[in-house]
Amino acid sequence: MSARVSRTVLAIVLVTGASLALNGCIRTPDDPDRPDVESIAVQIEEDLDEFLRDGDDAGQVRAVLVYHDGEAVLERYRGADPEDYWDTRSVTKSVMSTLVGIAIGQGMISGVDATLGELLPSYTAEMTPEVSAITLQRLLTQTENFPLDRSADETFWESPDWIRAILAQRAAAGPGDGAFRYSNAGPHLLSAVLVEATGRSVLEFAREYLFEPLGIPADPTTEFVMDGDDELDGIAAYNAADFAWPMDPQGFHSGSTLLKLRPQDLAALGVAYLADGQSPRGDQVIPEDWVATATAQQVAGAEGELGYGYLWWTLEADGARAFAAFGLGGQLIEVVPERDLVVVVATEYDELDPERDLKSVSPRALTAMVSAWIAPRFAAD
Repeated sequence: MSARVSRTVLAIVLVTGASLALNGCIRTPDDPDRPDVESIAVQIEEDLDEFLRDGDDAGQVRAVLVYHDGEAVLERYRGADPEDYWDTRSVTKSVMSTLVGIAIGQGMISGVDATLGELLPSYTAEMTPEVSAITLQRLLTQTENFPLDRSADETFWESPDWIRAILAQRAAAGPGDGAFRYSNAGPHLLSAVLVEATGRSVLEFAREYLFEPLGIPADPTTEFVMDGDDELDGIAAYNAADFAWPMDPQGFHSGSTLLKLRPQDLAALGVAYLADGQSPRGDQVIPEDWVATATAQQVAGAEGELGYGYLWWTLEADGARAFAAFGLGGQLIEVVPERDLVVVVATEYDELDPERDLKSVSPRALTAMVSAWIAPRFAAD
C-alpha cells in the first residue's frame, strides 16, 4: 500500500533558552563517585514540570528520556506511551550520517574524500565539473553551498526527480565558497549515494546494519511517497502511522526529514554513540572512528556558539563537550560523553495544525534545559 504526503519545508528555529535554576548532584553513600540516580530522577522530574509549564505552554512535548551510563534514569511521557512514533524531523540527517559511516566502515564507500561524480555516476549529466568535484565530506558538513532560499528548496521538493533537481540547481548557482549553509538538499543526496553504494534501499540497509542491531523495529505498514501536492489524506495517514520513512518520487528515502521513530529508538542511537558505536551486546555497530569524527567540530560557529560535525551539531552542556541531533518543533538527541549522559525529547509537530509553528518548542531551549538542569546532576565532582 502507498500514500502520498505533501512536501515539507524545514528549518531549525534557534532561540536562546531562559536561565534555569539547578540543584547539586547527589551521590550514593556506599559509592561517593556514583550518582544516586533515583534521587536525581525525582529532582529532574520536578524541574521538568517547571520547564514544561514555562517552555511548552502549548503542551506539545510528548516524551523526555534521560539515560546515564546506558541505563534509563527517567522516562517521562505526556499524552503518549512508549510505543508511539513521532516525526523526528531533521534528526533524520544524523541517522543518514550514521548510515554513511557504516557504509564506509563496510568498504561500500571509499571514504569522505569521494566525490559526487564518483558516488553518483548516473547523474553526472546534471553536474558541472565543480559540482562533480564536491566531496562527501562537504555534504556531511553542509559546506557544499546548496541554495538556501525557500523558493529553491520548494523547487526540488516539487520536482518529479529530486536528485536531478538538486544537482541542476546547484550547478546553476555557480561555484560555492565553502561556507556553512544549512540545507535539506545535500542530506537528501546521501540517500541516492547510499543506494548506489550498497545496491539496496536506504531502509533495507539501515534495517540490517543499524536498526536491527540496536533493537529498533523498522517495518512500515504503508509506503509514503512525497510529491508537490497538498494531499491532506496522505499527511493524516502519515501522522497515524507507526514506523515510517517517506520516499521521493524515485523511491529514495528522505535524507533530511520525516523518519518516524519512538523516543526509545532515539535513545538507543544516542546510547550507541555514547558507547563509541557499540550495541548493548557489545557489537560494533557504528565504526568507532566514525563516532569520534562525526561528532567532533568540523565547522566552528555554524550557528552562533554551535559547531557542526558530520550532520551532528556540537555544543557544550554545563561546560562539558556535547553533541546533538536537532529536529524542528522540539526533537532532540543530546549526548554528553563526560557525564555518561543521553537526553531525548520527542515533541508533537503536526503539519495539519495551522498553529504548529506558534506551538513549536525550540531545540535550543531544550539544550538549555539539559545544560542547566540535567547535566549538572551528573557532574564528576
